Amino acid sequence: SSGINAEWPLRPGYLRGLVISLRLNTAELVVEVLEQVPQDQIHYVVGALPLHHVTSLLKFLVDQLSTSRHLNFYLLWISSILTTHGPALKKSSSQIMSTLNGIISALTAQTRTLSSLCDSNQYFLDVILTLGKVQKSNNLLSVEMDVL
Repeated sequence: SSGINAEWPLRPGYLRGLVISLRLNTAELVVEVLEQVPQDQIHYVVGALPLHHVTSLLKFLVDQLSTSRHLNFYLLWISSILTTHGPALKKSSSQIMSTLNGIISALTAQTRTLSSLCDSNQYFLDVILTLGKVQKSNNLLSVEMDVL
C-alpha cells in the first residue's frame, strides 16, 4: 500500500479525501479513496470537485477502465463527470481529446473482452446441456436394457 492512511481525509468528507489523493498523485491512494466513496455519493463528490481536478481524475479513471475489475464503478464516475462537468469540459475539449479517445479505446477493449467471455460461457453452457442430454438418454437406455 502507499503507507498513507487514506481513511483520515474521508472522515470529514469524501471530497477532501479525493482532492488530497489527487494532489499527492499516488495511484494506489487515489484508488483507495475512490473505492471508499459509496455509489450514491459519487454524483455529489463530482459536483463539488474543482474543475482543475476533474481533468486529472478523468485521466486517472481512463487508466482504471483498462486495468480494474470494477468496470461499472469507474464508469459511474466517468458518467457523472461528463454529465456534471460536460459544458466546462467542452470548452477545453482540445486539451482533453486524448482522454476522451482513451475512454473510447478502453470501452472498446472491455467490450471485446466481455464479448469473448460471454461467447466462451455460452459455448460451455451448450456443452454442459448436451452432456446432460447424453447422460439422460444413456440412463434411459440402461433402464430399457434392465427391463428386457
